[in-house]
Amino acid sequence: MKVFREIAPARRASIKELLGMERPYVETMSGGRHYFSRKDLEAASSLLSPRLLESRIFPIIFSRGELEDAYVLRDAESAEAFRTLIGVKRVERLATGEYYAYKSLVIHFLSLYSSLGVITP
Repeated sequence: MKVFREIAPARRASIKELLGMERPYVETMSGGRHYFSRKDLEAASSLLSPRLLESRIFPIIFSRGELEDAYVLRDAESAEAFRTLIGVKRVERLATGEYYAYKSLVIHFLSLYSSLGVITP
């Protein structure tokens, strides 16, 4: 649980909000900070729709799901941003309505935009 609190954001922010900060970050649940790379934010801002630039979805949270080698994205906006940033046509949904992505795609996303996502247990 301690590790979860250290990496899980207490709140998420929009790219627009983060780019307005001198050193972009959000606080974590433990009171620490998750810093964003300005390079990652600028790259994402050039690809995402204006609506997603205003959405408080960063960092995108990938949670372990029931499916083996898959991670859950809990909201449609996060799934849409993820899909756009890695260039896939769609993100699959579970029967519960949550979106999921296979581990290989999440790793690819984090290799491109390391500061824009976190994996939580």
